[in-house]
Parts: sequence; C-alpha cells; structure tokens
Amino acid sequence: MEIQGSADRHAILEGMNLSLLGLGVGTAFLAIVLAAVGTGFIVRKARGTASEDRVKKWARIGWIGLVVYLVAYVGYFFHLSSPRQVPYPFASGDRMVSKGDYNGAIRFYEGIVRKYPHMAMAHFKLGMALRMVKAIGPSIKELKTAIKYDPDQPEPYFALGSILWTQGTSRDAMPYFRKGLELDPQNRQRLFFEKIIKRGELEQKGILKPGSDARPHLTPPAPAGGVAP
Repeated sequence: MEIQGSADRHAILEGMNLSLLGLGVGTAFLAIVLAAVGTGFIVRKARGTASEDRVKKWARIGWIGLVVYLVAYVGYFFHLSSPRQVPYPFASGDRMVSKGDYNGAIRFYEGIVRKYPHMAMAHFKLGMALRMVKAIGPSIKELKTAIKYDPDQPEPYFALGSILWTQGTSRDAMPYFRKGLELDPQNRQRLFFEKIIKRGELEQKGILKPGSDARPHLTPPAPAGGVAP
C-alpha cells in the first residue's frame, strides 16, 4: 500500500510472530488438559461423600475462571502475532546509512525498535547498522530477533550466516545459509552460499579443519531500501 505524497515510503507489517501465537495456543491447550485431569481426579475422590456438591460447585467456578483467563491469554498472543500495517518508518535512518553515518542510523533504528518491538525489519535494520561499526555481538542478537519475529524472510539468515562465517567457521554459518536458500532459492549469491554449506558439511565430518585462512569477502543482499552491508 503506497503512502500518498512520499515516494520512498510504503506500508510494512509489524507483529508477525506466528510461532509466538502457537506457543500461546499450545500452553492454553496444555492447561485445559491438566485442569481436566485434575478436576476429574478431585471429583472422583469426592463422589459419594458429604462434600461432593461443594466440590462440584467449586470445580464449575474454577472452570469458568480458567476459561475466561485462557480466552484473555490467547487473545493477548493473537494481538502480538497479528500483522498491523504501519507507514514505512526507516527513511531517515536509510539516508544516514547511505551517507556513512552509521552511529546516527543506529540511534535512529533503536528508536524504531522501541516503538515497534515486534517488527522484524526494525531489528534487521539495526543489526545491519551495528554490523557496519563492527558491534558483532549486538548485531547477531538483533538479527536473531529479526528471525524470531518473522522467520520467513531470507535476508536475516544470509546476514547472520555471513557474520558467523567471517567470525567463526563454515559449520557455524551453514544452517543459516541453508535456511536462507530454502526461502530464496534464486538468490544471486547462491553458488557461494552452497560452497560454504558444502565446506561446513566437510567440517562436521572432520574431513576439513574448521575455519579458513583466506575467507572471501561476503556481501549478503539486503531488501530494497534496506541497509547495504
């Protein structure tokens, strides 16, 4: 969706962590199963006793309370995972990056992350800017967060794999390059990524020594308007 009057702005989605929604639903289902087992056990023990009616009454009250709580609980996770369209908020930071003002871009992207903490692209942009100033640990953290909130975008996998390749071994980078190519099989650097994957497999088997004395420079692609590595 285009935002009228601004050629470099478009709608993006914030809050797409479907795995988080699955966790919420799964937890609610487990709570219902455990409550059902516990209720059945307690009611069965009280059956035929003077306290049977009272136990059943409190069991009904407990189930009503549990259902109300779980509806609110799942609703909260649904709210977190539901995509919301927001205007493209990165234009100023992108301009800073294009001018080489990486520290300014980092501060700007940090503000976007605070405003949209579940926006995968915000964490990706911040991670890539941190990479430019060689803040490797924080960069890795942000790229992993980007993957957490939107695991279907290939760019964070390639970016994270490239950092692990330059900082560690082919074996470290291999799973991220594999996933990236699974999501983006036509990537322009496919042959290079496949080379690293094959080397990682040989490192896993002990055929090659992990690491490299001559690591080629790797520049993973970034989305349009993104941070150029």
